[in-house]
Amino acid sequence: MSISSPGVTQFTSRLEKRVGEFAQKHGLFAEGQTVVAGVSGGPDSTALLVILARLRKEFGVKLTAAHFDHMLRSRAEAEADRSFVERLCKSLRIPLETGRGDVARRAKREGESVEEAAREVRYAFLGAEAKQLEAASVVVGHTLDDRAETVLLHIVRGSGLDGLAAMPPRAAWPFGEGPQIVRPLLEVSRSEVEKYCDELGIEPRRDPTNDLPIATRNRVRNEVMPALRSINPKVASALARLADAAARDIEFMDGEAKWVWRRVASASDGQVRMRKDLLGVLPPTMAIRVLRRAAAEVGSEPEAEHLERIMESIAKPKSRISLPGGVAIVEGGQLIIARDEVPEESPAEPIPEAALAVPGRARAGEWTVEAQIVDAKAPPKSRNGMEALLAANSI
Repeated sequence: MSISSPGVTQFTSRLEKRVGEFAQKHGLFAEGQTVVAGVSGGPDSTALLVILARLRKEFGVKLTAAHFDHMLRSRAEAEADRSFVERLCKSLRIPLETGRGDVARRAKREGESVEEAAREVRYAFLGAEAKQLEAASVVVGHTLDDRAETVLLHIVRGSGLDGLAAMPPRAAWPFGEGPQIVRPLLEVSRSEVEKYCDELGIEPRRDPTNDLPIATRNRVRNEVMPALRSINPKVASALARLADAAARDIEFMDGEAKWVWRRVASASDGQVRMRKDLLGVLPPTMAIRVLRRAAAEVGSEPEAEHLERIMESIAKPKSRISLPGGVAIVEGGQLIIARDEVPEESPAEPIPEAALAVPGRARAGEWTVEAQIVDAKAPPKSRNGMEALLAANSI
């Protein structure tokens, strides 16, 4: 069967019905909205686009596809990906927008991992397209397995309760203001997605880098999840239930935190002031949520360990803690969260001991430390004074 005439089977009909019911349950779409679907050409996004195309009248939405070339594959492979997506969109009568960006160059320039750079550049493209089209949401093909893998990654990184509630069906734009992110396939497994494409007679594109243990998520996908499935074959569903339970608890606590916030905090001029005595008598979980909201008010996104250090500092007469994009100051009877940086003359906080895989990445206090193996004959030059070359055989 050609890509121009995808068929219908009992399985594809049942799957589409499940996705429709999931979207309705979570209010993912509204009548008259324009939505942008991110389509790489892989199985997940291919299935997503076909399902959205078949359900767009039911949802009452205007659908546009968007394809982004990360410039990480050969020119021939990238052109084949784009050509596949173009033919798919043409067969489904869906308009297509395309873009490209040099992810490897950005990763090198910003000192990011390729994963981080790819996400930043891709979402910048999708956000720009959504803004131009006045779209309410960007629809992505994250599956049940993607959600389970993300929960595991957050557990390993010690992200706290909020990290457990990974990949909700609807989420705010991750980079400031923007459209909603919508995930209609969160109850569909990766194997079901592949079967859906197979029964339609569509052969999606494959990215061979997904099978290489070069990225943390790939290792979780190819090594950790198979091991967990040997213990519980339905581990992906179990982790998704954990995420749902965490999301319900977070929703309740956020509601309570709003009530507490009005009584302990005041925000003005780029800073939030809170009374130490009132914070100190709150249950730790509630105090943490109030602190997280205070940080968000000044544009900071602290991790769990930052918030724990702030809680410890409340008992001190005076303290100053550096946060990502901000600072927490204890003085007198107040805790102040502000948009500021620790002055250069301030003594650096000691870096705690942390296990670091080589190659790999680890958190050590406020630092992220990454180790890579490089060619000793042609070592890279330090770009920012924050890199060091060590002889592997000496450590």
